[in-house]
Amino acid sequence: MPDLNPLLLRRLAAACAAICISPALLAAPLEDPETDRIAGQIVDSVRLSIAAGNCDAAVYHLKSGLKSNRPKVALLAGTMYETGLCVKRDWEAAVGYYALAYDGGLMKAAQRLAAGYAEPANGPDTAAALWWGRQGHGVRLAYCEVGQDAAADPDRFVAELGTWQASRLAACNYIVGVMSTVGAEVVFPELAGDFGLGGNVSLRFVPSQAKFEIKMGEAQEYAMLGVLDGDAVRFRHTKDKTGVFEKAVSDVANRALARYPQPKGIPAGLTVDTRYTFSIQHR
Repeated sequence: MPDLNPLLLRRLAAACAAICISPALLAAPLEDPETDRIAGQIVDSVRLSIAAGNCDAAVYHLKSGLKSNRPKVALLAGTMYETGLCVKRDWEAAVGYYALAYDGGLMKAAQRLAAGYAEPANGPDTAAALWWGRQGHGVRLAYCEVGQDAAADPDRFVAELGTWQASRLAACNYIVGVMSTVGAEVVFPELAGDFGLGGNVSLRFVPSQAKFEIKMGEAQEYAMLGVLDGDAVRFRHTKDKTGVFEKAVSDVANRALARYPQPKGIPAGLTVDTRYTFSIQHR
C-alpha cells in the first residue's frame, strides 16, 4: 500500500500557509519584464554550463542566482537536486526549492512536486502526490478526488485518503504521477517557434492500458517578426513543422509512462482528457 506519511501533515500545513534541464523551466507565468529577463539569464547560464560539461560553473551560477530569490531559479535548483544533475541527488532539498518556486507563482513547481512524490524512488508518498496534484491542477478525475471539505484542509485530506482502498490509492498515485510529469515537462517546440507556429494537442490517458491517445488540432500561424526569408513562411505549414507539437507531447508522455510502474486493479473505464495549447505572444 502506498505510504501515507504522517510527516506530510507538517508539509501540507506549511504549504497551506503560504529528467533533464530543458526549456520547460522557462514555461511559467511571466514575472515583470526585468525580473523575468534576469531570471532567464541566470537559468541560461546554468544550462549552458551543463551543456558544456562544466558542473563547477553550473553550480556557481546556480548558487549565485539563488541569492536573487527568483522563482525560476528555484525551480531549476529543484530539478537539479531531484535528478542529481551536477549536484548530489537530494529529494528533500528539491522539495524545498520547488516549494519556493510554487510560492513565487510557478504552477510547474506543484506539478514537479506531485510527480516526484508519486515516484517509487521517493516513497512513494501518495498523500503528498495527490495534494500537490490538486495544487498543480493536473488531474480532475472523480475517482481520485476527495470531498470538498477535505480539499483545502490537510488533516481532513489525509484522513479521507486513509479510508480509500489500497488499489484506489495506488491507481491515483500512478495517474497523478504520469499526468503531472507530462504537465511539468511539455514545452513549446523550438522549431515551431522559429517558424511562428502555434497549435493544440488533445491527449487522452487510459491508465488501465498504460497508453496515451494523442491527436493534433489545427495549427495556427503567427506573424514572423523580422523574417526576410520567404521560404521560412512558405514551408512552415508542412508536416515536419506542424507535427512537432504532437511529437513534443508524445515524447514526454512516453517518458512519463516509463517513469512509473503500472499498478494492478485500475478500473477499465477511467480516462483522463486534457489539451495543450501552444501559442506565441509578442511583447
